[in-house]
Amino acid sequence: MENQNKPSVSVALSWAFDTFKRNAVPFIALAAVVAAIQMAQQLSIKPLENIITDCVDPQSPGQIAACNTSTGSGAFAAIGLTFIFMLLAAFATIGVYRAALRTTQGGEPSFQDMLTTQYLGRYIAFTIVLILLSLAGLVLCIVPMFLVIFFLQLGPYYVLDKGYGAGMAIKASFKAIKTFIGPAVLLTLMNIAVSLVGSMLFGILTLVTLPFVALFTAHMYRQFNQESIV
Repeated sequence: MENQNKPSVSVALSWAFDTFKRNAVPFIALAAVVAAIQMAQQLSIKPLENIITDCVDPQSPGQIAACNTSTGSGAFAAIGLTFIFMLLAAFATIGVYRAALRTTQGGEPSFQDMLTTQYLGRYIAFTIVLILLSLAGLVLCIVPMFLVIFFLQLGPYYVLDKGYGAGMAIKASFKAIKTFIGPAVLLTLMNIAVSLVGSMLFGILTLVTLPFVALFTAHMYRQFNQESIV
């Protein structure tokens, strides 16, 4: 058992690496669902890209005709399909987060983590609030948006682990990050770096990087809350 008074990034990295090696198959399977949905989402965006190409400053009669044809029900269908895939990807990612949290307490990852709806409503509410706050930060010259994302990055874990509502999760995440600002900065930079690696090779590396980021963050989350990790 580990119980760190001061969060240790190196301990979290080592634990995440070892845990992923022991549970590689189920974690990759969970991440594969997310990756497949994201690939389908990319395909669903193509019609929207074509609409934008044809309708933004059309240069030929053919583009004008294509714009007139595509801006009807087809555009609404494409937007609706893209939105559905975004929701599915978000829900599937919850399963990876739940699995990572359970492994910090000695559990094993499984598809049950993806299928359960426990705290789903609270997670959706938190996500909506996070999006709105991020958009407000974007309007206020971008920097506030990054501060919102930075200080609230542990919010999803508080919701899924402790069942906090949006307000409580925001307060808890802000307090934890502010208390351990140094480790939190390292956590953020590491997750950004790993996520960038995951975007390579058409996103295939997401099968590894998504579970690793979730495990690493879950371990840091436990440390920020002074909780024991198995």
